[in-house]
Amino acid sequence: APTSTTAAAAGAAWAGPSPPVAAPSSPAPSFPDLEVPSASPGASPDAAWLREGSADWEEREDIGVVELPAEVSRPHVLEQLCGAFGRTLIHWAVDAKKLDSQDKQQVSPHFEVRFPGHEPQTFQLVIYPTVVNDGRRGAGFKKAKGRGRLVLKCQSLGLPTNFPHVSFILAIGKGELRQPARGPVLHNFVEQTMGGLPKKREEWDFKSGVDDSRTVTASVELWPSSSSAFA
Repeated sequence: APTSTTAAAAGAAWAGPSPPVAAPSSPAPSFPDLEVPSASPGASPDAAWLREGSADWEEREDIGVVELPAEVSRPHVLEQLCGAFGRTLIHWAVDAKKLDSQDKQQVSPHFEVRFPGHEPQTFQLVIYPTVVNDGRRGAGFKKAKGRGRLVLKCQSLGLPTNFPHVSFILAIGKGELRQPARGPVLHNFVEQTMGGLPKKREEWDFKSGVDDSRTVTASVELWPSSSSAFA
């Protein structure tokens, strides 16, 4: 056969040791399609929440690391994972020292969200401390003892009018310190740039989620929704 003749000729011309044989390349990992959950009233708070490390997500981007001693594992400041149908999962590591500051907000690095059929848009997470009083320092994290609310903000200017409503779930902490996820919430970012939980469920105890890395993880999972009815 022509293949055997060519291989024999190549072997005769090779004067040195046997040439290395390239290892067969591994097939690219496949990610199964995910069923997009609805944000209908009465939906389970954990209906769409995928456990950390699920094979249904592929890593997208890591931005920076938190400064910690060498013996402590350094979490990425922002970890972004992407799934089917434009589903996006964000984990944001917040420095625990900020929870004892007089700051009136903590803002995550920007991240891009890509929904099928739409241009990528820029979002970020924001933490606001619970307002304790109307004094000059009554709205800082120290006065609030680390309690506050977590919101999702769209930073893109001039969203197209056909940009879909967004369903999202929020959670804080990781591992044994992770608090139950809340949501889903349905929000129209074309009309209002910031979306959060209903007022009765918006407060989190961020200090309760601080782990050995001296950070607390704030997470959001979001996906496009075709529904126009708010949950």
